[in-house]
Amino acid sequence: MSYAVESKKRKFHRVLESISKPSSSGTTPKPSTSTSATAKDRLPANLSSIKKVRLNNDSSDPASVRISSSSISRSTTRPTSIPSTKRPTFAPWDRDIFLERLETFRRVDRWSTTPTPINEVQWAKCGWVCKESMRVGCVSGCGGSVVVKLPDEIDELDGYDAEKVQERKEVRERLVEEYIKLLKDGHKENCPWRNKSCDATIQHLPLNNPDIALSGLHARYVNLIKMKEKLPAVENIQSPDALNLDDLIQILPEDWFRASDSSQEIESGQNKVDSNEEGASDNRQPAPVQHTDRRDSISKQALALSLFGWDAVGDGSAGLISCKACFRRLGLWMYKPKDNGDITVYNSLDVSHEHMEYCPWIDRIAQSGTGKPNERTDSLRSGWEVVYDAVKVKNRRHLRSAASMDALRSEANTPTPDNLDDGGDEETKKKADREWWARIRRIRQSLTAKSPRKTANK
Repeated sequence: MSYAVESKKRKFHRVLESISKPSSSGTTPKPSTSTSATAKDRLPANLSSIKKVRLNNDSSDPASVRISSSSISRSTTRPTSIPSTKRPTFAPWDRDIFLERLETFRRVDRWSTTPTPINEVQWAKCGWVCKESMRVGCVSGCGGSVVVKLPDEIDELDGYDAEKVQERKEVRERLVEEYIKLLKDGHKENCPWRNKSCDATIQHLPLNNPDIALSGLHARYVNLIKMKEKLPAVENIQSPDALNLDDLIQILPEDWFRASDSSQEIESGQNKVDSNEEGASDNRQPAPVQHTDRRDSISKQALALSLFGWDAVGDGSAGLISCKACFRRLGLWMYKPKDNGDITVYNSLDVSHEHMEYCPWIDRIAQSGTGKPNERTDSLRSGWEVVYDAVKVKNRRHLRSAASMDALRSEANTPTPDNLDDGGDEETKKKADREWWARIRRIRQSLTAKSPRKTANK
């Protein structure tokens, strides 16, 4: 047997060993017979490919065998990277994940009202989720678990004396202080939530951009107007005294009337089809659609609810509305008389007070994100006030734009020198020409954005 054949055999066996051996940084043990057999059973296609390479290639060209064998080895041992879709459990900066933790406290059979220092917002900020009835657990799985239980409040009107009432209040205050410590100390020593929690801005609604605020307001309004028949009557809707719905309707942008116009067009088209089918024999024309002021068609109920962050649940067929910031849900059938004339469960729907007290739509401190207890709240704005201000800003921009366009039209409609009376003298024509070019320059300056001149560095 020649040296070339022996050399190719040794290389062939080394290729087999490299395929069957796992890669390791240390010394690799000698593969056993069972391992080699397993490798042969596992890779029959590769072995047949190597045999074909041996038969097809010339025995005097070992380089081609080396290249083919190495390519087969690389293709079979290439690792496949699978991206991980698991979301992080420690992300105190992520508002969406914070809202997911806060939503676990939504069910009334699992969580009841607690004092503000240890309410559901505080537990969610520190990485806790509601596991069972009044029991919270760490979202990171550190094993921390706390049962929140406070004694019921009592009052002298309930038949208890003043000493008993004061004792119960002191017990509650001491328990609240202990639970405040457990917000972080309840986690295990190695849990990251023990050292870092969400800051005060985590509840802030993204309403700083007026266009985004108005877009969200219009989207909620469109969803609510689809369930218009399920909404309570206008007189059953209560809102804060600072809100005047009539003034708000007068400054709404034109985008608000697209939904009503499209629905009116669809209804008008349907009426035309029905009229043509019924009166085709006598050639009767369908009655024209009576166009009213589009601002009169605005639903005050839907506008008030959308302004305070309420939105329809699903397609609105269930008659439920919800807030995506505090996860409060309301059934509209409780605020509307029944078909048989029975009275409603509640006489009125307060669009503000139905929110949880910590909701940023009504809480100025939660929306501002300052977290300073002694700060003056007069200068702060809650969520609905920010949206109301956005409507005012949009209206002011529209008025300024309309005034600028009117000024440009008035300037453009001034008579040109060519339209002047030809009977005037030469001096009058030159004066009119200068005035015309002065107006042109003013129009150009109003249309050109002024930018500060850059001074050269000396």
